[in-house]
Amino acid sequence: MTGPTAISLFSGLGGIDIGLHQAGVETLVTLDADNQAAESLRANSSKYESGIAGTEAPYDWTVIEEDIHEVTTDEFIEAAGTDDIDFIVGGPPCQTFSRSNEGNREGTNANRGMLYQEYARLLREIEPKVFIFENVRGLASANGGEDFEIIKQEFENSGYTINDSVLNAAGFGVPQTRQRLFIVGFRNDEKPYFPDPTHVEAKNTLTGKSTWVTAEEALVDFDIDAELTEDAGYENAVGGTYGYLLKDIPPGGNYQHFTERKYDPERGEYVERDEDELDTKVFDWRSRHYNYLLKQDPDRPTWTLQAAPGTYVGPFHWRSRRYSFLEEMRLMDIPVDYEICGPPREIQRQIGNAVPPGLAEDIVRELSDQLGLAVTDCGEPTAPLTARTDGGDRSDVTDSMEVGGSRSPWRYAEEVIAKIQQGQQITIQGRGKRIAQVIDVLELTRRRFEGDVDINLEETVVDDPEGHKSEHLSALCAEIAPK
Repeated sequence: MTGPTAISLFSGLGGIDIGLHQAGVETLVTLDADNQAAESLRANSSKYESGIAGTEAPYDWTVIEEDIHEVTTDEFIEAAGTDDIDFIVGGPPCQTFSRSNEGNREGTNANRGMLYQEYARLLREIEPKVFIFENVRGLASANGGEDFEIIKQEFENSGYTINDSVLNAAGFGVPQTRQRLFIVGFRNDEKPYFPDPTHVEAKNTLTGKSTWVTAEEALVDFDIDAELTEDAGYENAVGGTYGYLLKDIPPGGNYQHFTERKYDPERGEYVERDEDELDTKVFDWRSRHYNYLLKQDPDRPTWTLQAAPGTYVGPFHWRSRRYSFLEEMRLMDIPVDYEICGPPREIQRQIGNAVPPGLAEDIVRELSDQLGLAVTDCGEPTAPLTARTDGGDRSDVTDSMEVGGSRSPWRYAEEVIAKIQQGQQITIQGRGKRIAQVIDVLELTRRRFEGDVDINLEETVVDDPEGHKSEHLSALCAEIAPK
């Protein structure tokens, strides 16, 4: 180890740790008590063989899958292989402070809200040069701001000079307006400072800075179903009672387009409907949360991606479907070669709880510069998707695969890649909300073959068991130039 090092707490899928790596700081140990998050961390570390990349994975951290209360400092140091640690990073589960949990914000009165004390314990015992604590911005107002002051005092009492700020990820080149609260601290008398935003909203271009990265700019290469949906998008790739409405909501609008008002995309606001248009009304004005049937405006960053969105909770793709997981990763600034483990529901939770690596990278670089820590530019890592097969004998067999809700797209893609390498054609299909996961499997497959795969899409509309129309997507895949 020649560069700065870190220990990561409450690591989740590893968003901060990807940012550390890109800033030239290597995470030696990650910790998370959640099994699916720990599996994701192991899948992307060369120390384990559980992921698709195996020992060729681009990171090199040891994963501790334990409750932080049960892990001693000696165990962290042993896992790290050194007691010379520059950074401790991470943020405990945020539900007790989140504004989305309004009415039940127990803050530090809840067991999970007390996890900051374990964080502070490790700061006192390991004594890193700097720490980065991350959480929802609602932490600052929980219990009238009292919780925030308690936590900051705990960190100061642990021997650190601190600073705090709410940062919008869009201000640092992330194509998502995601606001998170950070507390940073130095183990000396110098006050740490946050980096200045590098990007601004389009209306503020007189600053001379780059404008926010839009969703369309970020997803320009995610075009598998672009031609298929170029007219009005899918008929109903969301499902349920109201999913069919999404196709008629203009980008930038939400369910309020079907109230006594409608969304005018040219004016960017809702206007009163004419009397003869009121028969299209489905909902009352402002009767739902703003992200209900929220369709992404491609000309702005995406709104905050949720960890556990309901059936009609957006933002949805302007193609009138859910974002695929790889698209969400791009919008979260997570490298799309990173593997996330678990069934779809758990993958969504991990993405929605992550810290955008690009935001973390800028914070780490700024703090490293202030402390004079020598870092290197590691750039964005790549870990090409490979299959555990040597290809075998080639044949003209055609197989079929229905994408369901219990396996990750990476597992499906691994199987698809193996079959294509064996000379088979394979049909991948999914219905309703599974269409986004079909897109993931196709995207992973296309990236593995570097475009040398023929993908033919077919779209049909069928009746679901409740009598509603829903979409069915089928894709026939075969290698263009078998080797």
